[in-house]
Amino acid sequence: MNHGIPVMVADNDARVREALADLVESQPSFELAGLAVDHAQTVSVATQTRPRVLVLDVQMPRGDAATTVRTLRERAPETRVLALSAYADRETVTGILAAGAAGYLVKGAPASEILEAITRAARGQFSMSAELAEVCLKPLRRLPLPHMPAERPVVPIDENACLHLLEQAPCGVLVTGAQDRVELANTQARRMFGYSTTELRGKRLPDLLPEQTGLIEQLLTPGRRTAGLRRDGSEFPVQVGGGRLRGGRARYVVYVMDLSEAGATGDRLRQLVESSPDAMMVVDPEGRIRQVSARAESLFGYSREQLLSLRLETLLPDQPLTVSLRDWSDPRQEPSGHTMELVGRRQDGKQFPADVSVSPLRSTEGVFTVLTVRDITEVQRAQFVLERSLEQLEGTDRDRQALLSHLIHAQEEERKRIAADIHDDTIQVITAVGLRLQQLRKRLTDPKDVQVMDKLDETLKLSLSRLRQLIFDLRPSSLEHGSLATALQTFLDRMRAEIGTHYKFEDHLEQTLPVETMVLVYRTAQEALMNVRKHAQAKMVRVQLLGVEDGCLMRIVDDGVGYDPLEVESRPGHLGLTLIHERAQMAGGWSRVESQPGVGTTVEFWVPLTVSVAEDNSGESALKDAEP
Repeated sequence: MNHGIPVMVADNDARVREALADLVESQPSFELAGLAVDHAQTVSVATQTRPRVLVLDVQMPRGDAATTVRTLRERAPETRVLALSAYADRETVTGILAAGAAGYLVKGAPASEILEAITRAARGQFSMSAELAEVCLKPLRRLPLPHMPAERPVVPIDENACLHLLEQAPCGVLVTGAQDRVELANTQARRMFGYSTTELRGKRLPDLLPEQTGLIEQLLTPGRRTAGLRRDGSEFPVQVGGGRLRGGRARYVVYVMDLSEAGATGDRLRQLVESSPDAMMVVDPEGRIRQVSARAESLFGYSREQLLSLRLETLLPDQPLTVSLRDWSDPRQEPSGHTMELVGRRQDGKQFPADVSVSPLRSTEGVFTVLTVRDITEVQRAQFVLERSLEQLEGTDRDRQALLSHLIHAQEEERKRIAADIHDDTIQVITAVGLRLQQLRKRLTDPKDVQVMDKLDETLKLSLSRLRQLIFDLRPSSLEHGSLATALQTFLDRMRAEIGTHYKFEDHLEQTLPVETMVLVYRTAQEALMNVRKHAQAKMVRVQLLGVEDGCLMRIVDDGVGYDPLEVESRPGHLGLTLIHERAQMAGGWSRVESQPGVGTTVEFWVPLTVSVAEDNSGESALKDAEP
């Protein structure tokens, strides 16, 4: 009777299970304690037989390896679990070891290594190959760095060059930065607000335009009228506009026109009125029209002489326009300007929707009211058409996003199916063949036959290694665990090991990506890096993962041989760059490739964080495992 160490074998592939069983039984010091074909049966048999060592296949149906290990630690604490798997990625290995396994071997390991690991497990010792340990312990070799929020590089302002340009502007110009604080101002702006260069720098925009306390984008609506606040505390009407400057951080340029200075009396007042692209009228406190522009004549259908004899209510009848007729002598009693939608009436009696801007105008003759009137009939019609178009566009965008989501899901499901087929069939068969050949080798006596067998064994090991890498390429476990950065770094590690290209990887993405976005970014980056691997002959590649404008920006820069993008992209059969462009565009993003012969290549692509809102019918993510 054999009283060796009781060993149990659990593997869902019959060929591997029988080969392992024969290997165990071939050793006098071991005793086969039982067999199992899935996780549920493994727990049941191991709980009953209490083997000293359990050789456990990680990928089996009816459960998962980590749960099986934890369950047996509770029900059969004397059993040591030795994991045996085709998967050699960090996440899978560390997950099993964290559950309490006593070792981890990769399928294709020599029979002698398996037998030695069983012996060590029976003694309570740990077993893992040096190569696998290096993969798992690599993060520990990195020096820990304090977590700092990623900051976009600050683009410095060339003040001399900017000031030279700003001084050419016919109005006041302010450049604002963080917290809407003034960074640059031209001479007109300094005179307008009454500050010196030093005093104006650092002022917040609401200090100069006190009514505007909301979003700066709302303030910068072209032609917007509001009130400015001088250093001495007096207010004056201004017209503002501007926009955001392009660059790494939020910076705005604000144009300010002093309406009180530009609109005094006499020729300057008439010049202001006539220069307006909209109908403009100057009204006194009694509601009499004092000045009109040529555009006002054509808008209302009256001659200039007729308009100057009318009161305002003739043109804007039954309108609550009391704000325009108030006494503006104390600017702090009322806001310095309003914009409202009213109804205008032409001489022929026809009415039209009008956008009316109302502002005070101070002069030596007193305080007047300036009205700028614009016929917005076409604007409203265009707005209606635009709203309908936007609704259709949003519907099309949702359809595109849903299509993209289903495409990504279908692709990943197909990759998952192929990876499972490789693991459950090809790798299992090669593993069984390897174990059988190693048993046969022990019976050979001719050195030449042993040499041939050793070469065959090395060929099988190489095949298993490539198949395991193919499984990773088809289905990166890092993505399954929600780590895009780890998946990219694993790919870069392999590229460095295979072709010697060093890399620098920078992860500045703080947002959590949805599954579809993460998969799309990884696959697109993988395509770009494959181009580097095949064609660039690069010594160094820099990969940056950045969060930019509610999206994910991937930048890949290599120092390789470069190429002519126009010549290569027009070449038949060159699909790599086309796939990058199409993936980014389908996701609602963009891509850019910049290269020249001899100077390397830069590939950038950006996709929004929410690539898709659609889910598959089961509600599960594209990478989530299905129960066999």
